[in-house]
Amino acid sequence: MKLVYTLAAETTVLLHFAWIVFVVTGAFWLRRHPRWRLIHLLAVVYSLAIEVFRWICPLTHLEQALWRRAGTLAYQGAFLIHYVEKLIYFRAPQWLLVSLATLLLAVTVVLYFRPLPPRGGERTGLTG
Repeated sequence: MKLVYTLAAETTVLLHFAWIVFVVTGAFWLRRHPRWRLIHLLAVVYSLAIEVFRWICPLTHLEQALWRRAGTLAYQGAFLIHYVEKLIYFRAPQWLLVSLATLLLAVTVVLYFRPLPPRGGERTGLTG
């Protein structure tokens, strides 16, 4: 049973990393997909709230519970998981995390509400 919890914990770490990638980069690859914009914007606002109010992400709680059920107190996982966790849980002052999350929200809003350039080889106002 420990193996099942270990695999679940490692999967949760990868899911957590995917969430962070979605929040940080989503505005760049979702600009042309209006249905996903609101979901991404809410994800960015939620992530900012986590930093501002010093909440703990539910994925963190889940991961920690799974590691405990797996009987792991200290890190003993796969190489990739070890380094992904370092990216997710890096140490930084609270003001820096809030500032970065606020900047991310501002960039997301600008990207979503700035007019999109024409697709492909379309040109505007030019002949020839």
